[in-house]
Amino acid sequence: MNSLSLNPNRSQFFDTVRNLTMLSVVLFHAVAAYSTVTPHWSVHDGSSITADIIREVFDVFMMPIFFFVAGYFALPSLLRKGAWKFLTGKFNRLGIPWVFAIFVIIPLFQYSGQMKSAAGQSRQPFLGYWITYLKGFGTFQIGPLTPESVNQWHYWFISLLLVFFIVFALLYSAKKRWLRNPASSSNSEPARIRSILKVLFIFGVLTSAGYLIVSLFVPDMSWVRIDLLLQFQPTHLVFYMAYFALGFFAYSRQWFAGDEFPRGLSIWVPVGLLLTLGFLVMGQRIFSNPATPHQLSAGLLVPFSLLRSFFCLAFLVMFIAFALQYRSSHFPFNQNLAANSYNIYLIHLVFVVMFQDILMVWPGGPPMAKAGIVFLLALLVSYGISRLINRFPRGFAFFLLGLFILVVVATW
Repeated sequence: MNSLSLNPNRSQFFDTVRNLTMLSVVLFHAVAAYSTVTPHWSVHDGSSITADIIREVFDVFMMPIFFFVAGYFALPSLLRKGAWKFLTGKFNRLGIPWVFAIFVIIPLFQYSGQMKSAAGQSRQPFLGYWITYLKGFGTFQIGPLTPESVNQWHYWFISLLLVFFIVFALLYSAKKRWLRNPASSSNSEPARIRSILKVLFIFGVLTSAGYLIVSLFVPDMSWVRIDLLLQFQPTHLVFYMAYFALGFFAYSRQWFAGDEFPRGLSIWVPVGLLLTLGFLVMGQRIFSNPATPHQLSAGLLVPFSLLRSFFCLAFLVMFIAFALQYRSSHFPFNQNLAANSYNIYLIHLVFVVMFQDILMVWPGGPPMAKAGIVFLLALLVSYGISRLINRFPRGFAFFLLGLFILVVVATW
């Protein structure tokens, strides 16, 4: 999600892709309290089939697109900085916020929820709660998330992406060491549209095969958790690895250096909608048996895997096509939102859950109306706080540490 110094048009193009994906994540979380497919969520306030559809659809394409963007910028950043500065930069950019999130923000927020549920009862001091929370460090678990699960919230993406960057830097450094005259990392000529479409088709087939194989052994809803260290869904990891590699490949083959990338929205939008419809229709039996996919017939799992893979790929192409077509529109707003998109991602979930909880005072309110309110308020508040973080990063860190100490003392 880091930006790179490119020419203005290309920078704006990736800003748009990043912004669309970040907004998708905020909406994905905003509807969670109104969905029937989120048993692990801490707030439940009615249900809506629209919320279910958003959760099922957005879950497929959001994070793979983030990994594609990360993979695209990984090589030029590594070449410009060198392996050591590349990794230290990633640790500063990703590792420090992740440490604050895992060891300060999440326990504080979860403890406040525990205090609310234990109203009128004896409450555990925060320091005792925090020590118990830390005792699970490194515990390996696999299975679906529950409200009681120790999990990284949406910060799992930060730690997993950091692992991807470490592995990428190590592999590239090993390649340079083993090959005295390695081939150039990028072509001199931009890729042609035919070669791009061919790669996308092969990529779609391969990712569908990978997803199918993993889903035969591990349910789609299962998470691998090494508590307070790493967390991911094995079936989704197939796409994250593949899309990171595709981003690297797209950079090395200069997919966006010319005007050859397939950007016809009049084609891709209908294709994307048809694949979405097929995914939802065929996926109903999958969604209703989330814990036992291996018991379903190959006649269902194979076409579903193909639909899921090409549906995800279609949304990546749609986002890119939209960004390329409208990169000259609303440039200041787009750039400003992109400058804050990373911080918005980091902090938005706290406000999403907070506003979902507050809106429970409106019993019987339309679930999607509430979801819309949550989305807008959480986005606006997160944007405002992000600007403060950009101006006073150390001040924000000291604020979190001060809040942590205050809660320890107040609940002693």
